[in-house]
Amino acid sequence: MSWFSRGRKAAAAQIEEEAPELHRSLGLTALFESMRRRGQGLRILDLGSAVGSNVEFLSQLGCKLYIEDLFASRTAAPDEEILGPEFFEQLLTQPDDVQFDVVLAWDLFNYLQRKELAHLATVLRKRCRPGALLLALVSIHKQVPAQPIRFRIRSESELLYERRTSVERPGPRYAPAELNSLLKGFRVDRSFLLRHGVQEYLFVREEG
Repeated sequence: MSWFSRGRKAAAAQIEEEAPELHRSLGLTALFESMRRRGQGLRILDLGSAVGSNVEFLSQLGCKLYIEDLFASRTAAPDEEILGPEFFEQLLTQPDDVQFDVVLAWDLFNYLQRKELAHLATVLRKRCRPGALLLALVSIHKQVPAQPIRFRIRSESELLYERRTSVERPGPRYAPAELNSLLKGFRVDRSFLLRHGVQEYLFVREEG
């Protein structure tokens, strides 16, 4: 049974909306600084759930936002041990000539097995421009929530964490070197270890 399957069943057993937590995000700050230097018209791929306030915030910066909820798509699919590359290809419904400048992966790496993360990176490498930025928030704890956290952009340096369940599941605890190996075609530009146990990564799509 996959992690997604276990998480779905655990979340169905107990779903509790908890009070959101506000955290400063150094990774988000670095991302927005880079985006402002690049100007308007950037194409952003959000792999999390649709959040109206985020859409409004990013639209004010002149960005074009595409949303593909990775976790929801996975839990709607039949249970599999390992997701193949075809799943991630089908996830992105935009035409092949749509190339992204920014990818918001949020905490979704916590919910992918290592081979699945490598498959996702292969697909994203083809769909991102050289120099594109990828923001990922990876937990260093042994346990993570059974469902991804809903992130709301409060400002260019702050995120609201809305935890949707108190149920937990084992976290993959990716090491920095391991992520570098799995995300071929991307390199870590900056990383920040926050006091609440989240390692924020800003990856850059390499040339070629």
